[in-house]
Amino acid sequence: MSDKKVMEHKAVYEMVKPVMIRRTLPFGIAVLIFLMAMLKAWYSVNQGDRALVLRFGEVIETTGPGLHFKAPFIDGIEIISVRTRKITHKLAVYSKDIQGAEILLSLNYSLNSTAVNDIYTKYGVDYEARVITPQIMAKAKDVFGQYNAVEIVQSRERLTVKISEELQRQFAETGIRIESVQVENIDFSDEYERSVEERMKAEVEVAKVRQNLEREKLNADMIRTKAQGEADAKIMAARAEAESIKLRGEAEATAIKARSEALAQNQNLIHLIQAEKWDGQLPQTMVPAGALPFLQIK
Repeated sequence: MSDKKVMEHKAVYEMVKPVMIRRTLPFGIAVLIFLMAMLKAWYSVNQGDRALVLRFGEVIETTGPGLHFKAPFIDGIEIISVRTRKITHKLAVYSKDIQGAEILLSLNYSLNSTAVNDIYTKYGVDYEARVITPQIMAKAKDVFGQYNAVEIVQSRERLTVKISEELQRQFAETGIRIESVQVENIDFSDEYERSVEERMKAEVEVAKVRQNLEREKLNADMIRTKAQGEADAKIMAARAEAESIKLRGEAEATAIKARSEALAQNQNLIHLIQAEKWDGQLPQTMVPAGALPFLQIK
């Protein structure tokens, strides 16, 4: 192709170029708008989140995890987490006996997935700052003020349980679940902490003394019980011996009585007994004109 024809083609192209641009530009814009609309029409929700579909500011739908479709340029999306979240606050509080302290309190909470719409409607997306934090501060101060400082130091667990119960009762109907509360630290003034430490040491010493007294009392009771047992055993043995002697005496008296009655009825019984007792030996010496003992020889 000659240079002359090339120049002619260029001239023609330059002439029709504006016309082509004017014809294709609206189509290109339409395609671009369509692509943008398609991109805006789809949205995804992560596991552990819920999405509120807003149409001109009104919640029209709540969707769960996955890929979803919405009206482009009309509907907006607000993501609300239903995972367990932890918040920590440092609070200045006073005990019942007007002892100031600073506590570090942490709280784990989550949202009920079925109540996300109501929570958003009442408190918006800043529900934590608008309702949870103020209630934490109010309930913690209220519960802390119900106990003396010594009770708080000695029974921190009871304080924690009480705060947790109060918060759970407060949020029971809101869809906000209070999962756990932990009082991580309680910081009284240095002077008060020293006085509490000294008081607790004194209580420990008193407890030791009381324990020693109880031990000594127990030992004394054991000795007393043992002595009483031994005394009772001796008394019982003496009573048994006396009873035995009494029985033997009564038996002997009965025997003597029976023998006496037998002798009274038969005088020859004496001679029989003498004969039975005699060993058959005669005396080696005898008094002149004396009689043989026990024998009556006619």
